[in-house]
Amino acid sequence: MKNNLYFQIFRRILLVWILYTLCRLVFYLYNSDLYNKLTFSQLGIIFAGGMRFDITAIIYTNLLFFLMFLIPFKFRYNLIYQAVGKYVYLVTNSFALLTNCMDTVYFRNTYRRTTLSIFQEFSNGEKIGAIIGNAIISNWYLALFWFAMIALLAWRYGKPVDKSSIRIGKPQLYYPLCTLEMAAGFLLLIVGIRSGVSDDRPLNLNKAGAYATKAIDVPLIVNTPFAVIKSVDKKDIKPLIFFEDRAEADAVYSPVHCPATSEDGFKNKNVMIIILESFSREYFGFYNPNIENGAYQSYTPFLDTLISKHSYTHRFSYGNGICSIDAPVSILMSIPAIPEAFMHSVYFNNNTRSLPMLLKDKGYQTAFFCGSPVGYLGFDALCNIIGIDRYFGMEQYGNDADWDGWWGIWDEEFLQFTALELNKLRQPFMTTLFTITSHNPFRIPKRYQDEYQDITEPIHRCIRYTDAALKRFFETAAQQTWFNNTLFVLVADHVNIIKHDQYRTSSEYFAVPIVFYTPDGSLKKIENRVSQQIDIMPTVLGYLGYDKPYFSFGFDLNETDDNFAFNYFNGAYQLITDKYLLIFDGRQSTGLYELRSDNLLMNNIIATHREVVDILEPKAQAFLQQYTVRMLENRLMVHDDDCK
Repeated sequence: MKNNLYFQIFRRILLVWILYTLCRLVFYLYNSDLYNKLTFSQLGIIFAGGMRFDITAIIYTNLLFFLMFLIPFKFRYNLIYQAVGKYVYLVTNSFALLTNCMDTVYFRNTYRRTTLSIFQEFSNGEKIGAIIGNAIISNWYLALFWFAMIALLAWRYGKPVDKSSIRIGKPQLYYPLCTLEMAAGFLLLIVGIRSGVSDDRPLNLNKAGAYATKAIDVPLIVNTPFAVIKSVDKKDIKPLIFFEDRAEADAVYSPVHCPATSEDGFKNKNVMIIILESFSREYFGFYNPNIENGAYQSYTPFLDTLISKHSYTHRFSYGNGICSIDAPVSILMSIPAIPEAFMHSVYFNNNTRSLPMLLKDKGYQTAFFCGSPVGYLGFDALCNIIGIDRYFGMEQYGNDADWDGWWGIWDEEFLQFTALELNKLRQPFMTTLFTITSHNPFRIPKRYQDEYQDITEPIHRCIRYTDAALKRFFETAAQQTWFNNTLFVLVADHVNIIKHDQYRTSSEYFAVPIVFYTPDGSLKKIENRVSQQIDIMPTVLGYLGYDKPYFSFGFDLNETDDNFAFNYFNGAYQLITDKYLLIFDGRQSTGLYELRSDNLLMNNIIATHREVVDILEPKAQAFLQQYTVRMLENRLMVHDDDCK
């Protein structure tokens, strides 16, 4: 066996397979607080299912290695050739194992496995090398774990296979037999990639649900190389047709908005949308009066006061994506990230009419503020697409002394810069501000270390710091001439680290605040209903009295009480109302949960509440049909006959 080439290939790949399982164990232990409800039996099913996904990922990442040694030529036994093969084996598997290690930590930011979109998101970052380097230093124990795995691969790779292993010396026998062996090998690879022969489709993310008890289990089942590889070929949305008659689908749900002419006319108010990095609803005292028997420590004292006394909000508000780039698309274009980020899809160049575009038609000047270097996160590219006139980043701020060492300018300084820079814009203006300090690795300026030392969790210190920075921003803004004529919208981009069980559910992984505030007090109400990021665009237009037809996947929150939130999480679609969560797999409903009495989502009531499913399922179907068909047909704008 020592000199059998095929046995050596099998032995080396088997070692990689074992290391993938070891990575899954480390992933589980590092994030054990998210999986503490799993029984030993459930963990066994998850790990067994995960090994199936590992086989597919390993074959994909080692295809070149397999090809090098399955081809039926004798130069496979050349020492230099085998040395190159060893190098290919070590490099490809080292990188694959590295992505698994990195996701062990990064998972807590997105609650899903990383896909190709992460590389697109940071492709233009000039300081990305420094960020990765600092991440390695901060998680040095995982770096050591990775190095140990690479050392093990190199040590156990073994010596080259010598020519004595060529069992048949006669070419007329050697080549035909080796060709058959190659064919058998490739057949096994195909079966491994497809993970069997019984299914009519290759293994994909949706099939992880067979081993999961909840959606959060899916990232534990799959591995990062698999998630990245499977995201490469996500080029086309498949049309989901549930209503043969388009008018029937429109009657259930339509993204075409046909507002009536406002009696008061159009309000030329400034609009400022503030997108808060990682500000989960969990961190607010206002949204959590009953947590910890009313003794919960809020990390947003300023925002709590602003919301409870001066603003319009919904107690159950949700995001429509998981990554930072998803948020401005959902908010400014009213397009949800289902299943992936719109900006990273092949449909990003579809014809659209964003909120900035619609307001520019009314004479607004538009701008985007973010303290990161231009090119980070893809915001500058988005601004070019959606019609934003000016972009203000770290370079426009002009003082690298206030750089946080990771993502850009500290929030406090950049918010003050923004408040004053707005004086230079022509009114009315429509601006967006994206904060950055409350991003991993969750650092705050040294001058505040002692002030917030009673807060133990690093992200909570960041939230508290940015909340104080927002208080200072509004104090400065209140002294400016544009302030009293401005509608402010405050919203988070996505959820981050979670501490309470009621926020560890597939619905609450999207739990972000959405707040509308006007200094004149014209918006002051709190509703026990649902809102979502894609509702911001139509709600802002409705408040301003915009009277022309427009396209939006969201709802004007002041015009309907039959709205719902919609998002996509780990292979399933979610429709959320003020009472229920419906899980829909693209073909049928698979789960129904009562959100208020079952906030841990322990009881699937789909079998006993079919009357609720009959109401909610057509809405999910209509939403998906409108989304998929219109995206494919490039119909994301209102046409002349849409409102007739």
